[in-house]
Amino acid sequence: MLIGVGVGVGFCKPANAPPLAGNADAMNQETVSGLQEVLKNAVRSQGIPGAAMYVETPQGKWIGAAGVRNLLWKQPMQAGDRFRIGSITKTFVAALVLQLYEEKRLDLDDPISKWLPADIAAIVPNSEEITIQQLLNHTSGLPDYIDSDDFYPDYEAEPEHQWTAEEVITYIYALEPLSEPGEEFYYANTNYIVLELILQAVTGKSLAAQLRQRIFEPLGLNDTFTEEKEPIPGGFVSGYDDWDGDGKRDDVTKLEKWGLGDGGIISTAQDLATFARALFAEAKVIKTKTLAQMLDFFPDDEGGGYGLGVTLTETDWGEAWGHTGKTGGFLSTMIYIPAQNATVVVLSNAADKGDPDAIAYEALELVLGEVSDRKHIYRPKKIRVYS
Repeated sequence: MLIGVGVGVGFCKPANAPPLAGNADAMNQETVSGLQEVLKNAVRSQGIPGAAMYVETPQGKWIGAAGVRNLLWKQPMQAGDRFRIGSITKTFVAALVLQLYEEKRLDLDDPISKWLPADIAAIVPNSEEITIQQLLNHTSGLPDYIDSDDFYPDYEAEPEHQWTAEEVITYIYALEPLSEPGEEFYYANTNYIVLELILQAVTGKSLAAQLRQRIFEPLGLNDTFTEEKEPIPGGFVSGYDDWDGDGKRDDVTKLEKWGLGDGGIISTAQDLATFARALFAEAKVIKTKTLAQMLDFFPDDEGGGYGLGVTLTETDWGEAWGHTGKTGGFLSTMIYIPAQNATVVVLSNAADKGDPDAIAYEALELVLGEVSDRKHIYRPKKIRVYS
């Protein structure tokens, strides 16, 4: 099934539904038809239940959906449906940190021991040397909590448990640091768990409250929420993965819940595109000078780079900024290419199969009219929970 327009008809429950067809910003019919085919064919060939995609360039906007939002009931996916976005959450968290930096409430060179509770700072390795900036760009050397032998057994034993950052951080206590602070890039979700603790200490408010007050509401992201931390009227689509390792796809929507700073946001393709443009192109989230610091990329030894909550990919169209996500039952990608003023977001509801990046770049090739030689796309290797 395919639903797509440029920009199209209103789509059911989400509050921030796409505008009516005939919008002056809509792409021409040939491009619309081509994008519909790209998405429909990708859902079929990649073997995923469904996906939603948003594309915006100077030529216009398009939003669409293909496949189904639930395999049991075969409900058609809608372009305005909500998904878990996994580690794209990290870009939101980084933006919050940088807002507080602009307000001089913290400094990027602050040691994390300055802000962590004393009992946690005493156990986190190198807490007096690791800086906030090193957390943001994954050069802290902290190990990833999901690499603990105990984390997944504990997580799977209590699928209904609402985890806190204070609980999760304990899983690194028995692990060795991956490097000295600032020396190497190691992607670790622990960094953004620590950042959540720091944000709470600086503001006295929960991460969910800060996201809503500082980003969701000011940008009008009416279909964006922090999972488990606030009500989500109308819910979100079902997500699928092989939960028990038997080779069969399971509905993990209620099994792999997560509401923390490394991957806890629920959103739509259109809301993520709005956020990406507000952050990277419109200076509505942080100042241009601060954005330059966010885009100071540390090489990741795979041909790309990682800034402050932002990935770097080199393409034939120029640099691509954004982030990917891989979490309980979902895959996602958010891309902004400044040289083309182009934005694309792809969200899918399966974590065991699929490649949102491939869908996004095929869509961009159609719209921008040339083939991109993607030298690198950074996607964290782990599947569950974090990213």
